Parts: sequence; C-alpha cells; structure tokens
Amino acid sequence: MATKKKYLSYIEETRKHHSEIQKIAKTSTRKAIAASHSKSVPVTFMEGEDIVKVGPKGKKEIVGKVKNNRRKVKVGAKTKLSKK
Repeated sequence: MATKKKYLSYIEETRKHHSEIQKIAKTSTRKAIAASHSKSVPVTFMEGEDIVKVGPKGKKEIVGKVKNNRRKVKVGAKTKLSKK
C-alpha cells in the first residue's frame, strides 16, 4: 500500500496533526540550542515576561522585560466588525 504524502499546510490545518508539529518543533529547538552551546554561543528566549539569556555553561541572565499587554477576551464574547 502506497503511503500518502502529507504537506505542511495540510498538517498545520488538521487538528489531529498538531501534536506532530509540537514534537518536531521541540526536537528542532533542542538541537538548535545544543548546536549553539557547542559553539559557545548563548541562547536568548522569552520566559513569561522576562527576556532570558542562557550561556553554554547554563548560566541564566535576565536581560530585559516585556510588558504583557495582550487583549483579554472572555470565552463566548462577540465583537462586531465594521468597515470604516
């Protein structure tokens, strides 16, 4: 039986494949971090509202903060859209 190719757009749009994307993203991220640390390059990322820099030896340093100003919408809330 021939296997069916799954294109990225199909995988992204199909809910049952979201766990597949999560696994790929997780392993890719870990490999990229390991590669950076092997070359003595620090990695910078967000952790909550903090911008964190982690060196190759594991030293964590908070280099900044980002204010969380996301719009909060209650579940089931309805919004009217209008043309201006």
